[in-house]
Amino acid sequence: MHSKPAGCAALRPVAAAAALAVVVLQIAGIDRALAQDPLSSLTSPAGLLGRLYPDAACAEQQVIGQCYCGLVACGLRVRRYVPVAVVETTRAPGDSLLGLPVPGGPYAGATASSSLSMTDNTAEAHVWLLPDGMVPGLGCLTCGPSAARLPAAVVDAATPLCGPAAAVAQATQTAAAALAGPWLPRLAYASELDAVNWRTGCRDLADPQVHAIPQLLACAALPGASAVGENAACLGAWGPLRPRQMRDIGPPPMLYSAKTAVRAMSIAREQIGSFPYPVDTGGKLQQVYPAASACFRVGELPLPQLPFAARPALPSTDGRYAWIYWRQASCCIGFPAVRQCLRSP
Repeated sequence: MHSKPAGCAALRPVAAAAALAVVVLQIAGIDRALAQDPLSSLTSPAGLLGRLYPDAACAEQQVIGQCYCGLVACGLRVRRYVPVAVVETTRAPGDSLLGLPVPGGPYAGATASSSLSMTDNTAEAHVWLLPDGMVPGLGCLTCGPSAARLPAAVVDAATPLCGPAAAVAQATQTAAAALAGPWLPRLAYASELDAVNWRTGCRDLADPQVHAIPQLLACAALPGASAVGENAACLGAWGPLRPRQMRDIGPPPMLYSAKTAVRAMSIAREQIGSFPYPVDTGGKLQQVYPAASACFRVGELPLPQLPFAARPALPSTDGRYAWIYWRQASCCIGFPAVRQCLRSP
């Protein structure tokens, strides 16, 4: 990751960058085979992120012009999707695929799927923010997660039903501080700290405009029509976003887990104030446990599957899933870094 050169002004697209942009994109878009790690190696942040696949179709990288430091062109403006968070769903409170201690007690063992009936799904969820220096394998011309940040105001942190979200936010900050490290993901949400709301969706149900059945009917009647923006009622073809809770009846466990990951990020952003990235159908997910999949849009169906995707998303045999969340970012790569990248093998 390369930060924006000091003093850079707004982008001034110029035709002179076009030829160099073609070369840059060819290098950045090289597809590499993913070396699958043993499952035991996934019980650490590095092991899990080692499965992140630098797929050109996922990144959608573009060089969109030059950036300027004063009146002098000093770099290339790059726009692409970058991984900003990893979200895991687990059956047991306190369990974590990252091997980091989370609130909720010791790991009590996994089950065969995310639900016993395969229709009534429940899980715990943990949202971890990725620091700029932790994201591997994305090439030398890339933006860091911080380039995708877009903070939002907390809209309902004071809702008293089922306990104020402010108390959950404080507990989350305390837990995150205890796990803090320059090369560790930062905890943004742990459902164990939000137990009553996570099991009932009571903060959403306190809003008279939010009810599960009307949303479900609206999503069925207007698929995709209400799936734009952070305040949308629907997550595309996945159905209603709210009430944001652990239970979702109907979808298969893998789809349930992906939808639950988005719900957890949405709570962290809107209610806890700990997630600095937009959460909507403009984002992408990539499965990294139990398999490394291709990226797909939030709300998109079907999920990557054979024979249509070379890297399909796969059902978990132990009921645990992990997903990388990608958001679009823009940053300036200085010409020295560009030249170094072009010299790299």
